[in-house]
Amino acid sequence: MSKPINSYSIPELRQTLDESLPVVFAKLNYKQSFGLIDGKLSIGYLIAVVAAASFFLDKKFAYKEVVGYQTLLVGAYTILSIAFWYYTKYVEKGIKYIGIKKDGNRLYVKTDFEDGRPEYQVELKNGKGVELKIALPVNEVFNEAGYLQNNLFYQWVEKQVKNLETKKTQ
Repeated sequence: MSKPINSYSIPELRQTLDESLPVVFAKLNYKQSFGLIDGKLSIGYLIAVVAAASFFLDKKFAYKEVVGYQTLLVGAYTILSIAFWYYTKYVEKGIKYIGIKKDGNRLYVKTDFEDGRPEYQVELKNGKGVELKIALPVNEVFNEAGYLQNNLFYQWVEKQVKNLETKKTQ
C-alpha cells in the first residue's frame, strides 16, 4: 500500500494520482510513450549545454576575447528558453500520460484540479480526436487515512476508457 497523504492538499492529491496513471494504464494494456518528455528533456539539455559553454568561456578567457561568443550564447539561450516555454505551453499542453495499445491506438490523458475543489479533472482523448471530460471526486478513491485505493482508481479509469471507446463508435 502507498504512503498516506494529506487528503486536503491539492498538490499532494495531484501528484499521487498523476504518478499512479502509468500503473493503471499498464493494467489496461497501454504502453507509455515518452515522446513528449524526451522532447522537453532535449531542449532542457541544450539550454544547460549553452549555459555551461558560457560559464566555461567566462572563466577561461578575458571578457574582451569572448564578447562575441557570449553574445551568441546569450541569444541561443534566449531562443532555447522561448522554445522550451512554447513546447511546454502549446505542444505538451498539460498532457500527463500518452499510452499506446498494441493495435496502435493512442490515448492522451490531461489532468488538473480546479481551484479549491477536490475533484480530479480528467480529459481523455484518443488518436482519432474523440474526447471525454470527466471529474473524479477524490473521496471516491482515497480513504479517510489518506491512502489511495488503487483498485477503486483502476476501476474508475477502466470505466472511463470504456466510455471513450463507446463514444467513438457512436
